[in-house]
Amino acid sequence: MKKVILLMVPALMLAASAMAQCPGGGEKNIRIEKRIERDGHGMMNEGRGMGRGQWWENPVIAKEIGLTEAQAKKIDDMATAQRKETIKMNADLKIAKIELQDLFDEVGNEGAIRKKAAEVSKLQEKIYNARIEHRLAMNKVLTAEQQKKMKSIKPGMMKRAMVKDDCDGCDKK
Repeated sequence: MKKVILLMVPALMLAASAMAQCPGGGEKNIRIEKRIERDGHGMMNEGRGMGRGQWWENPVIAKEIGLTEAQAKKIDDMATAQRKETIKMNADLKIAKIELQDLFDEVGNEGAIRKKAAEVSKLQEKIYNARIEHRLAMNKVLTAEQQKKMKSIKPGMMKRAMVKDDCDGCDKK
């Protein structure tokens, strides 16, 4: 038992040290404080600062595509409304799945099971369609030129832009 503990302590210390490092191996590990200093906001304050980490909240990406404050506000409001609606739909879906599972516990309920399964399927489709509609609505806020620039930003580049803004040491390797 002592051997296991003696092996686990250094392993945990090494893991903690690695996690404290800046993504990409930079020297900074105070990303949150830097963002708060720069933006003057804390967690979840008006959708800015560290908040949800949405692309329109990132100054690097917003500048890259020429996003205005009004556009960012509109997209943020739409995203908030969409998140609230998704939470409600996901709750309905979870309840329907619980009810479906309960139906399986009873013998001879094939009709009720099929009906509930169809309900679950419709709820999943509703959630998926809501995501599509939200994305289409967000695209309408952007100009054609901004949409083109967004498409040119590859997912990896988007991720680096999100990290780059938080960590001075990441790109200096």
